[in-house]
Amino acid sequence: MKMKKIFKIKVILVVGLILTFGSCTKDWEEMNTNPNEPVTVPATNVLAYSLRYFADTYFDDWMGMNNFGGYAGQVTKIQYIDEARYQERETAINNAWRDMYTTLSDLQKVINLSEEEGNTNLKAAAMTFQTFLFHTATDLWKSVPYSDALQGEQGISNPTYDKQEFIYGKLLENLKAAADLFVNGTGDLGEGDLLFNGDVLKWQKFCNSLRLRVAIRMSRYGGDGINEASAKTHIEEVLDNPASYPILESNADNVFLWWPGVLPYYEPWAENYLVDARDDHGMCETIIDTLKTYNDPRLPVYAHPATSDGEYRGLVSGAIDGTFSMDDISRVGFRFRDDPAGFTPFMRYSEVMFIIAEAAKNGWSTGWTAQGAYEAAVTASLEENGIASGDIATYLANPKVAWNNNYIQIYLQKWIALFKQCEEAWAECRRTDVPLMHEAPGSSYLTHNRPPFRWRYPDDEYNLNSANITPAAVGIVDYFWGQKMWWDTRAGVH
Repeated sequence: MKMKKIFKIKVILVVGLILTFGSCTKDWEEMNTNPNEPVTVPATNVLAYSLRYFADTYFDDWMGMNNFGGYAGQVTKIQYIDEARYQERETAINNAWRDMYTTLSDLQKVINLSEEEGNTNLKAAAMTFQTFLFHTATDLWKSVPYSDALQGEQGISNPTYDKQEFIYGKLLENLKAAADLFVNGTGDLGEGDLLFNGDVLKWQKFCNSLRLRVAIRMSRYGGDGINEASAKTHIEEVLDNPASYPILESNADNVFLWWPGVLPYYEPWAENYLVDARDDHGMCETIIDTLKTYNDPRLPVYAHPATSDGEYRGLVSGAIDGTFSMDDISRVGFRFRDDPAGFTPFMRYSEVMFIIAEAAKNGWSTGWTAQGAYEAAVTASLEENGIASGDIATYLANPKVAWNNNYIQIYLQKWIALFKQCEEAWAECRRTDVPLMHEAPGSSYLTHNRPPFRWRYPDDEYNLNSANITPAAVGIVDYFWGQKMWWDTRAGVH
């Protein structure tokens, strides 16, 4: 299935390249050049390939549903449950590492090509998305190749691993540099902009909003984070300068990759269900029980009722065989899995407002009150999911939802709103411990009190880059625990 998707995406690129480079002359050298393997490619084409490839490999059934959705308490496997019990397939981990660094390398080509073309807007967009990927990578594996990465053509085939705190500093620097490029940027993004159809302002908003995400990860409970000072500096710089650093302002700015919905271009979760005819995933008990407890109107949007009795019911992630019937478990709702013309969510407006709510609660300069930003965030998530205004007002008046001036409700509502952003939801769970979750009951590792802290390093790295990965892996226990993320300041977790 993985190879089928890779082939599909390569076909997309090849067709585009044939159209671009299909003409030829009678020159012998050109006649003997394979038009499917051009020496140079327009930077916008490579951007399109990178956007689609990352969405199709990191937001698909393998990465999102099999692994991180369960770690985050949102979706889980209901048959072939190995991954939900942390019994990962080594090929999947090797593929994930390869896919990450292949796409990072492609984006570096976009940066280099756009710089040669004098297209500063395209360069800034590629820098933004490359930083998005590096942020994902370090939040999955912690220490990863960064400074020496992407230099295979320069002869560096065994890159060193950088510490996460160093990478975070570079990510924030890169996003500021990209944002400053956008301010006086020139050049079109071209047809390869599959996210915003060439709208530079929306890329600018994505860039600055992403800086808020990276910065808030270093903060927790208003002073319990790993680097509150840096987080405050970056967040205030963005929010105090909206003319230079605009952010997502409504659901119209949501960073979603929308799929055409015709074969072979189905949204990945829908393709798994409708084309591959798989029924391996259901809703996690954690999110179903939370939505029911809060009488949340998003419940019938997020989930289908169980076929056995029409009730909404989730499964504990990594459940023990024989403790449930598949007919009793809710499946993922139409908007998120059944629609072939659905979306891959990279970032949402509601997330930005939750970040602002937390920053305001910290007492930082945001231009918002914590309550105002929190209510705007909840409203944005409900509106995104088609909830009527009257039902929104009722939900905000619910005593369990109404603003009560604490961090926990910000974190919980943010986690609900991040549905289908499985890697990001898992990162937030590790940062905040909200909602509180425990290790999978079917796990073969029975000495831990939380889901994994990290994802496994691939065996390929141990085999091919052992000198550099070995020191980075010191302290890892049972592949998934031992090393917490640099920004994970939770106490008493193991």
